Amino acid sequence: MSERMMGSLRGDLQERWADSRETLIGHIIGLTLAVAGAGIAGSGVVDALRGGDDVVVMSAIGVVVGVVGYALWRATTLPRQIRILDVFVTVTLAWVVLAIVGALPYVLTGSITAVDDALFESVSGFTTTGATVLRPIEGTGPGILFWRSITQWMGGMGVIVLVVAVLPTVGSGGMSLLEAEAPGPTGERLTPRVRQTARRLWAVYIGFTIVLAIAYIVAGMNLYDGVAHSFTTVSTGGFSPYNGSLGHFDSAAIEWICIVAMFAAGTSFTLIYRILRGSPGPLVRSKEFHLYVAVVVAVSAVLFAVSEMTGSIHDRIRGSIFTTLTVVSTTGYATEDFGSWSDASQAVILLLLPIGAMAGSTAGGIKLIRVLAVASYAHREALRHLHPRLVRPVRVGGGIMPDRTANKIVAFLILALAIFGGGALAIAMTGPDLITSFSAAATAIGNVGPGLGDVGPTNDFLELPRFARWVTMVQMLLGRLEIYPVILALSVVTLRRRHRDLRV
Repeated sequence: MSERMMGSLRGDLQERWADSRETLIGHIIGLTLAVAGAGIAGSGVVDALRGGDDVVVMSAIGVVVGVVGYALWRATTLPRQIRILDVFVTVTLAWVVLAIVGALPYVLTGSITAVDDALFESVSGFTTTGATVLRPIEGTGPGILFWRSITQWMGGMGVIVLVVAVLPTVGSGGMSLLEAEAPGPTGERLTPRVRQTARRLWAVYIGFTIVLAIAYIVAGMNLYDGVAHSFTTVSTGGFSPYNGSLGHFDSAAIEWICIVAMFAAGTSFTLIYRILRGSPGPLVRSKEFHLYVAVVVAVSAVLFAVSEMTGSIHDRIRGSIFTTLTVVSTTGYATEDFGSWSDASQAVILLLLPIGAMAGSTAGGIKLIRVLAVASYAHREALRHLHPRLVRPVRVGGGIMPDRTANKIVAFLILALAIFGGGALAIAMTGPDLITSFSAAATAIGNVGPGLGDVGPTNDFLELPRFARWVTMVQMLLGRLEIYPVILALSVVTLRRRHRDLRV
């Protein structure tokens, strides 16, 4: 064989090898596993420092997961062109794999013996829902409890956002990855480069976490509690190392700090970044922010008037604001047993559970910007009954929302309502009463945490039958990824399977 032919063959093999290594799914999942492994290993270190018994197991899990993820990442490369359908499949699979890996520490340390319950705790953590099946919480090792907090911190800003931030290059598909995981209907670049946008969002997130941890420690928490609660506050997750949640500390100072932090965490991080850069104008002009403030003030006033809280006026005011923000921001901390309040109070809370705060925040729920968009959309359609030829755009604040975006939002709300109703019905069919069933479905898809009835702030989700917990698990994932990526990923898998069957 001539030297020219050998060179041609070598070049052809190298090109085929390069093509075989180009996989968005493998590359992103590999780096995601590496990040998760570092978090598990770090929790093992914390367990050692706190005198726990799970040091060896957690460290081993962290190293194995990290090495496997790093090897997969290094063995693959990003495709030259990233298709949007591949993005949806990648994001969905990455979250499923992350949830499975996140369950390993619970099972292998014996903290949760049932595999599906460990998966529930992991999904609840990464989706920042805060619903728990860990019982008792305070009887669990410090490393595992710290891992619980880390899962929420990773899921708050988004693991894929972190992955995009550390990738050497993501090309034209980077923004699609961010938007597929972003908690809201719109994505906005802070810089022309997507990687820099992801880095700046995470920089704000990390800075927020550090400042809050210091504030908690100054207010009376120890270092472990301060860091753990800062993780679950900025992520609006709500996991706590104590059965009594934040009420364990019985401290007005800690609760006021948490109130401020929950309000900030429910605000768009893009707007927070602009404030830090000396541009408060976008926040001041934001109609969504105005609605956010109005909802917090109005609901706090209503709960103060109709709830059955006891104590001084100051205690009742603080309790009303705290409860409002823990629900609106979908954090899910508890200082009051609002499940025992009046029917009027519980009705208000039930309505708030699936709504959430601002788009671009770490809060779950459908987001207030969608409420504004649908209100404008409904107003326009009502006017068209009077004036069929009316040409009127959908407005959100001072801006015009394209009909394509408005239609997508309306479709999203229809899907969310169907998933909520279907989930509530499925839960009710397993035995729980209607209040428990509806609040469990609402708090799961809204990523809030505690609900009402048997899943109230003084109970946990072990009160639900096993099948009902599987239903809420799916709802949590759909709520965090905002439905479309999961549905489209399932559609792609189904279509590929049908195509393969036809070829056979």
